[in-house]
Amino acid sequence: MGIGGIEVFAPLQGGLCYHGLDTLDFYKIDPEIGSLDDFITLINEAHARNMAIVMFINLGYSHEQFPEFLKACDDIRRNEETAEAQMFCWSRTGKDTMDRSLAPYFMNDLHGQWHWSDRAESYYWVKWEGEQGGYHLPQFNFASATWQNKVKEILQYWLNWGIDGIVIDAVNWYIGCTWEICRESMTDILKNAGNLLSQPEGAGGFNDDPVVWITRGGWNCLMDYSIKLWWEGKDVIRSAILSGDPTPVEVALRSYRDRVVNAGGICYIDPPDLNDVSLDASLLGAALTASIGELMIFIGDPFIRFSEEYLHGVTRLLKLRQQFPALCAGGHRWQLHTSDNRRFYAVLREQPGEKSVIGVYNFQPQEEDIQIDLGEISPDRLTDCMTGEILKAESTLHLHLPSFGYRFFWIE
Repeated sequence: MGIGGIEVFAPLQGGLCYHGLDTLDFYKIDPEIGSLDDFITLINEAHARNMAIVMFINLGYSHEQFPEFLKACDDIRRNEETAEAQMFCWSRTGKDTMDRSLAPYFMNDLHGQWHWSDRAESYYWVKWEGEQGGYHLPQFNFASATWQNKVKEILQYWLNWGIDGIVIDAVNWYIGCTWEICRESMTDILKNAGNLLSQPEGAGGFNDDPVVWITRGGWNCLMDYSIKLWWEGKDVIRSAILSGDPTPVEVALRSYRDRVVNAGGICYIDPPDLNDVSLDASLLGAALTASIGELMIFIGDPFIRFSEEYLHGVTRLLKLRQQFPALCAGGHRWQLHTSDNRRFYAVLREQPGEKSVIGVYNFQPQEEDIQIDLGEISPDRLTDCMTGEILKAESTLHLHLPSFGYRFFWIE
């Protein structure tokens, strides 16, 4: 299909209340899905096929039965300041407040509360209470050198098995974290391991400037929440296709994706949720996602709920990305003027050392004649990336596109 990597979600041994993110053992693959040997086999088999393995893990909180937390409760009850006790946040009164000077980047005590522990005879800090509620998952204390060192140890352990990147869950909710702690305990470890993907899940989604996560946090990839903000139901590409107006897509890309790339990072995004409209409209959403300069990802079970025709179209798009790296994440992206920018969309993609590619998209539910201004590009000729058709080079490109149609051309 042209897929170049697999992101394995929450593979560490955890509980059942929060998708396995309520970790019980940071050094063990959950027995429900396999063993360490199985995971190593997955890495090796993926690498043999030139595919990457990225691990999604949580370093912000644990299960209530996490062994170190249980020992910490006993230590706190006995007024013993042990390494385990320092890994969590405690209060005798339940009224203590935390430093929120770095919000919205590290929001600390926003949307959380102190929870009483009979075992500890004290309060501990809780942000997450399980998918259905009723659980009180203890937050780790990133201000503690003990936990910082533990995080370094956990990351290095899994990097040593050869994974190609890590997505770390909800970093902006990590208690006591600062930019310095973020770098020293997480991103410096990943950077020193080589050219690995590193992403702070949730970063950039709470009115926090995404660029700062690249420049100060040291991460190199962000989810593009300007395009899709799942917890608020925001889906800019879906809305643009349903309305027939692509203008908001360009606005979002300029304010978020382009700024992240200019700062040295990349973004990733999954195709818009369009399985309730025509196949052509669904594939237009996938085509736009595949070509605007971000990692294209699938989330959940698209291989089950999408038709064979859709998957065939997506396969063509993914293989097109392999053939023309200018369409992939990073690189430059320039909007080209069309005969009506409120109905059609065109973009020039450039990647140093690679063939430049023009993408043209019809956002209308009927076939249309479209003109694209190529004035400053001055190509010798244009070749259709999918069919090989060669078009005469002129200052204006004239195309006839079907309903929700798209075409890609490489420039000579």
